[in-house]
Amino acid sequence: MKKVLLVGIFCLGLIQATQAQGAVKFGLTGGLLNADANIDLSLGNIIEIASIDAVNETGFYIGALVDIEVAESFHVQPELTYGSAGDLSFVYVPIMAKYYVLANKLHIQAGPQFTFSSNLDDIKNAIQDIEGVLGTNSNLDDVLNTFGVDLGFGAGFDVSDKFMVQARYAFELTDRYSGPLGSSLDIRGGTLNIGLAYFFN
Repeated sequence: MKKVLLVGIFCLGLIQATQAQGAVKFGLTGGLLNADANIDLSLGNIIEIASIDAVNETGFYIGALVDIEVAESFHVQPELTYGSAGDLSFVYVPIMAKYYVLANKLHIQAGPQFTFSSNLDDIKNAIQDIEGVLGTNSNLDDVLNTFGVDLGFGAGFDVSDKFMVQARYAFELTDRYSGPLGSSLDIRGGTLNIGLAYFFN
């Protein structure tokens, strides 16, 4: 809960700090989501033993976003989004820096994404199988981290003042596993978003 609060305060501070610089637009976003997660098993984090494609599911995302004009070619875009794919569901907060490269229409974007997972059943099942074989059975609710930090990058195109299309890929910087296998078991995921945004103003 403290992490959610800190991210919320950060977003509000970002909006207040940049609001005086230019236009601020509020809107909704949604579209196609692909979520994947790989589990890497190694010997002392040195020699790789196996790499398992634990999750590769397609679903949807929906949420709200804000476009903050800092300069004519530079905007900041925080979002609050819910995503669901297979047995995975999560809330994520991307904060993208947007740089316009073509006539205030085409932009590239990059920035951090904070992820709060509410359902990791697909990943739990894969880890349970691994720990069962190795005899390190643990309570998976205690060893799987529900909070993660990603790095996202992508591009978008402003069709009009109201509509924008965008595509973004984000990969995890943090490890979701903190169980008895330690650094020998590494879980990292990624998300691909392709969707549309509608701005009210």
